[in-house]
Amino acid sequence: MDRYDRMLLSALLENGRAPYAELARKVNLSPPAVAERVAKLEAAGVITGYQANIDLSKIGLPIQCMIELRLHQNGSQKVYDELVKIPQLTECFRVTGDPCVMMKGAVGSMTELEELINRVAKFGFSKTSIVLSSAIEKRVPLGHIEGGNR
Repeated sequence: MDRYDRMLLSALLENGRAPYAELARKVNLSPPAVAERVAKLEAAGVITGYQANIDLSKIGLPIQCMIELRLHQNGSQKVYDELVKIPQLTECFRVTGDPCVMMKGAVGSMTELEELINRVAKFGFSKTSIVLSSAIEKRVPLGHIEGGNR
């Protein structure tokens, strides 16, 4: 994993459908070199798939939230199986620290948000924050790069 791979991953996060020629211009490599690197990243399981970014407000879900949940029964698989059934939850993470679970959700109104909070609160103590905006979009961290150089 070198800086070119990281630059490619960043470019693919911006546009997973970008043609190799466009990616090549962004990372200053030839299109065949980009194609080979992308194929290697896919084969190694670094790239696990491609997905569309969706503006949830355009599909009637303008209110996005983060919900922290401290479970009554920590780690109970039954709770996770129930959380999966809640369609307003878009992501769910098991985490360390005070909350056991952190979730992202999207709803169409404050009434729906209240219903979501009530449904989640059955499993423990919850704390909800409404997302105002995203300060950082999905990106590849620039931490360790081959040789320790950025």
